[in-house]
Amino acid sequence: MTAETTFTITYWGATGTLCAPLRPDEVADKVIDCIEELIARGRLAGLPSGPDLRPALERELEALPFHLRSTYGGNTSCVEVQTPDALLVIDCGSGFRELGRSLQQRWNAPGYKGDRSAHVLITHPHVDHVLAVPFFGPFYDPRNNFTIRGTHPVLGGLDAVLNPTSALSHVYFPPTFDMLKSLRDMKEIQAWQEFNIGRTTVKTFPLRHPGGCLAFRLDCDGRAYVFATDHEQPEAPDTSLAAFAHGADVLYTEGQYTQAEYDGQQALPGEGPLPRRGWGHSTIEACVKTAVEAKVRCLHLGHRDPARTDADLTRLQGFAQSLAGDALKVILPYEGMTTTL
Repeated sequence: MTAETTFTITYWGATGTLCAPLRPDEVADKVIDCIEELIARGRLAGLPSGPDLRPALERELEALPFHLRSTYGGNTSCVEVQTPDALLVIDCGSGFRELGRSLQQRWNAPGYKGDRSAHVLITHPHVDHVLAVPFFGPFYDPRNNFTIRGTHPVLGGLDAVLNPTSALSHVYFPPTFDMLKSLRDMKEIQAWQEFNIGRTTVKTFPLRHPGGCLAFRLDCDGRAYVFATDHEQPEAPDTSLAAFAHGADVLYTEGQYTQAEYDGQQALPGEGPLPRRGWGHSTIEACVKTAVEAKVRCLHLGHRDPARTDADLTRLQGFAQSLAGDALKVILPYEGMTTTL
């Protein structure tokens, strides 16, 4: 991280509700689509054989649309935020396992002598946001140091399934807290709370979601990142959320549906029309209006519905950008995407 960078934000999971890995036939379709497109462009005939073939293919693929040559990913909510003096993690969906693998590679690399600690902020206890806690490799290494922060339902839910004395111990997961040697502390937080982690100020905001949910605003050195997933906006724009996120460099929120899908007038891919009011999720249209009201620089739309295809997500990013116009930039984060502020 350079001296000018305050936050380095990496997405390890941005799918909502349920994991959605690519099926074998979808992978095969992507390969065929890429070959067809390269042939149509006349880009395969002159490619060299031998050791130079792979770099040449990589250059050609890079010129293709993202949804053809890659995928947005199918892991659920997890974001890594490196600040000037601390590592923060938001949510422990299935992407948390992938982050764990990356941290193990970094922290166990030959000669590494850096920090081995992190602070984990959990928005709410729904399964798609906590399911990877017992599958996070660094929790089992006593050289590490982790603190989890969450509301009473979050901490109570984890205790119910991971406390070795709980009636649910070993029912959902074999591991228990006594095996997670690096989990040093679990702190309860509440809505409207403010606290510091190093130089970063963390503020919380209550979201409208069944069972409750918190948004987090991270402020440091004049930069701000807001993470506000799983929220059914009561109005468009949502003036309360816009006030919380006002002036942020990036607002991450969720637009799981279009307005027509939310109202039950249009079906999600492969499904039938179904009204989704009261489910605790927002429309893309409402998210864009709130982001514009908040005067944020960039809107990251996550918690996408697991029914979405990569082509559908590319289309929806274009749709959201058309709604935003020149007011702000709209991005649908893909797994491994890094943003610096």
